[in-house]
Amino acid sequence: MNLLGKAMDKGFWREVRERDSYAFFREETEKIWREHGEREIMALKYSDYKLFFVTGDRKIYENTYFTRRLALDSAAIMSLIYPEEERYLDKLMDIIYAICDEYTWCLPAHQRQNDRNDNSRIDLMAAETGYALAEIYTLLSDRLDVLILRRIEAEIERRIFSSFEAENPYKNWEYVKNNWSAVCEGSVACTYMLMAEDRARTMIDRFEKSMEYYLSGLEDDGVCIEGCEYWRYGFGFFTVYADMIKTFTSGRIDHFKSDKVRRVATFEQKMFLTGRACVSFSDSSPSMSYMLGLNHYLKDKYPDDVLVFDISNAYVNDHCGRFCLYLRSASWFNEEYFKNPDKNAVVSEYYLTNSEWLVFKNESYSFAAKAGNNAEFHNHNDVGAFIFAKNGTQVITDPGSGPYTRQYFDGEHRYETFEATSFAHSVPIIDGEGQKHGAQFNAKGASYKNGVFSFDMSAAYGNSELRGLKRSFVLSDGFATLTDEFDYIGEGDIIERIVTLREPQLLSNRIVIGDSEIYDFCTEDCAVSYRDTRHNKLYFVDFKLSKGAQKFECKIK
Repeated sequence: MNLLGKAMDKGFWREVRERDSYAFFREETEKIWREHGEREIMALKYSDYKLFFVTGDRKIYENTYFTRRLALDSAAIMSLIYPEEERYLDKLMDIIYAICDEYTWCLPAHQRQNDRNDNSRIDLMAAETGYALAEIYTLLSDRLDVLILRRIEAEIERRIFSSFEAENPYKNWEYVKNNWSAVCEGSVACTYMLMAEDRARTMIDRFEKSMEYYLSGLEDDGVCIEGCEYWRYGFGFFTVYADMIKTFTSGRIDHFKSDKVRRVATFEQKMFLTGRACVSFSDSSPSMSYMLGLNHYLKDKYPDDVLVFDISNAYVNDHCGRFCLYLRSASWFNEEYFKNPDKNAVVSEYYLTNSEWLVFKNESYSFAAKAGNNAEFHNHNDVGAFIFAKNGTQVITDPGSGPYTRQYFDGEHRYETFEATSFAHSVPIIDGEGQKHGAQFNAKGASYKNGVFSFDMSAAYGNSELRGLKRSFVLSDGFATLTDEFDYIGEGDIIERIVTLREPQLLSNRIVIGDSEIYDFCTEDCAVSYRDTRHNKLYFVDFKLSKGAQKFECKIK
């Protein structure tokens, strides 16, 4: 049974080597090889490992960890494209040997303790590592040394299969409604299908139950509340799993017949605003590209729904080195889509009713706003936040994710990270206070009709003196109008905040941010400040409303 499709065909890899249409994939692979594969294999040091438990730092250890995975990826792909070049295979075996020697494949951030010898725990990266080795084993078993093959078999048995079978369900991720169930279960399931077919058949119901949990965590309107990058991560691994389980069961299990899966497949394209500027709600980024193979595969499945954009906005692998998605950037590549990409519609609007997200685009600008609540997956306190984009960049920004540290994913301390607070978003500040965390701090009555998106967001502040705060956006051809109407009986100040990554220029009757303007604002008391964050500088335009003010309005173009 061929579970890896044309990637198993040596003739296919000759095409990747020779055809002009694969030049982008070759160039990106050679770049990853130069930057990571050719480097000496660095040690994963205990002093770096324990930093997470001492200071909360994740970056130092993870940089080395992910460099190894990128080296593994590039050495494996270069070995497939250039089989006569033994240096690639030799380096690949050195990297596999080092990875099999690692104390644990689990990241310290997911290990959660540093006082027990627990080195076969499965987390996202352990599951991915086992799966990457299983695919490399399957693709190159006729060329890898016997000892390397035996080591892969032994380490997958010990770290993946034995660990998975010892816990049912697997604590913390098997039955959760977010990306963990898709990535962990999908990777483990695919590893079984490749390396232990008979055992895999006895576990299909278990695999499927976990995937049901993952899908139930996605909104019925197709939105991944965790953010666009987590859509790509979770839904990417789900798609790989769904493709493989369909083959493994001879078509009996076919997730692609689901209307919900079809809607989720179109989520990413809706999030592109202009150029690479995208909707960055939750833990995402203000700018992104699409993953080449995943995009082409989904287009194959849903040709009337999914759009494929120009390859200049694509990438083939990310900074974590996710081999299964990287491999499919070649094997799922479709030359017809490469030659004839779709055009991202200049004029479009999507109101996603379950998530209460709006995305609106016309020839002048792109816009996104959200209502929602403050207890979402990868939550930010951002009810009412909005983005205004133009000419390829966010002008009024949502900064996206904060720095990934222990504290950032600790519920008690997450909102000590500035990016997760409402102060980092374009929403009002009431008496010096921002929004609060929790499902009860939410928007009410959200609706979108005739170009007007409106809702009451007063509950997000948990302030008894704020009895009403109706926010509305009127979206016209040339500009967007923001209106806030207050029912506030307190004595504290109300500040209307606009957040941008560009330094604003205050003029007598307007504020200029790049090639955009904010004008017709109903106050002259305006100040600009900034704060250094992981995005260099965030600038804030703060409008101070006069005492007793009941309304703020401005136009943005």
